[in-house]
Amino acid sequence: MHQPDPARNIVKIIFRFFLIYGLLFAGYRFGVLKSRPDFFTLQTARQTDLLYRATGYQTTWKVLPGGARVGIFDNGRWILNIIEGCNSVSILILFLAFVWAFPAPWKERLLFSVAGSALIWITNLLRLWVLGLVYAYRFAWFDPMHRVFFPAVIYGMVVLLWIIWMRRMMRRGVV
Repeated sequence: MHQPDPARNIVKIIFRFFLIYGLLFAGYRFGVLKSRPDFFTLQTARQTDLLYRATGYQTTWKVLPGGARVGIFDNGRWILNIIEGCNSVSILILFLAFVWAFPAPWKERLLFSVAGSALIWITNLLRLWVLGLVYAYRFAWFDPMHRVFFPAVIYGMVVLLWIIWMRRMMRRGVV
């Protein structure tokens, strides 16, 4: 009986990861216009606004002139600027490329992809909600929260999801 070569499997997984990542990234970048917000950025702004409203804030959002950005305002006061990089799509692409690089049943990959993507999306919305509040009420904390704390949270969560996925694949003998 022929034993699968673990090194060969790892090389295949790495190749598939870069291929899937490249295709998803190129596809998304091709669809992003610098002159106006893309679909995902608009959805992020709408849903963040709904989160503010659900928690008692009187927010509005609007596409801002001069580029692909959306502002969120609390009683007319600017509290948040959402650009393409704020919508978590690049993180979702990274997460999905990793999951789909591993050989696994299609249904299992799909379920894990949907659940993980939903968790990442919701975490990002909560991140934006908190950042707007920090900007409005504790401005000195904004930069460290935006540049250090929340990237650590989001990327840490993605790594944790990857570990969970890898362990599942290791139990199957894929790696």
